[in-house]
Amino acid sequence: MSSAALLRARIESSLGESFSSTLLLRERPALLTVPIGVAALDTLTGGLPRGALTEIVGPPSSGRTSVMLTALAGATRRQETCALVDASDSFDPAAAAVAGVDLERLLWVRCSEQSTPASAKRRGKQKALGRLEQVLKITDLLLQGGGFGMVVLDLGDISSQSTRCIPLTSWFRFRRTVEPTATVLLLVEQEACAKTCASLAVRLERTAACACNSAPVSPKRDDAAACNLPSRDDAAVPANNVVSHAALLKGMRLRAEVLRSWTRRKPMQSAAANFKLQTA
Repeated sequence: MSSAALLRARIESSLGESFSSTLLLRERPALLTVPIGVAALDTLTGGLPRGALTEIVGPPSSGRTSVMLTALAGATRRQETCALVDASDSFDPAAAAVAGVDLERLLWVRCSEQSTPASAKRRGKQKALGRLEQVLKITDLLLQGGGFGMVVLDLGDISSQSTRCIPLTSWFRFRRTVEPTATVLLLVEQEACAKTCASLAVRLERTAACACNSAPVSPKRDDAAACNLPSRDDAAVPANNVVSHAALLKGMRLRAEVLRSWTRRKPMQSAAANFKLQTA
């Protein structure tokens, strides 16, 4: 027996009475997942992992809210109770109901403004930081209380400069709290800020906007052709009321890219998918 093996045997024998199994490498069990509700995203990501933190990031008008509402609709259809921490008080219950969210199973937490007698620029920054402080405290209470199938933090209208001020210890605490539960912790924001605390991070961006009576706004002609725009006869506005420079939004073509995934331990290759969301 080699010296290393002999040393290991001595350590195991001395620790055997205190530990049921010693010096054994245990792999973390695979996380359970739930579908997002968008086929292309589910194929790309494998779904939202339970007991973990997921980030959905992207600039304004990149489909973040639509994906969030789709995920909430799926959770409420599974008879799960959900919580939404609305940092900027921008949640629209009517739009959520149209998207399929059961509002009877959704706890909507609205974060209020905190006015301060300071300059406009400083006051705006302090309001954002004050709301973030509320978001962190409320999220901590929700996760500690338990019982939710999905907890969503909507920071989409908070500037990335402000979200970067959130200490990394907060995300570590949330991750540790949610790990032994079946809760999906979903973070919606402009830029990823949870770093390695997130088990899944997906970035969204708009590639085309499809509209009635107007060519789609797209840098790629292929994306525009795929929108299948209706003719003027099928316009949603009466012909005598059409404004030449106006267009009715019918949907958006989006691109999703996985920035981080719990299924890949090593640095991953670029993985992306294209999909389309239509207005209701």
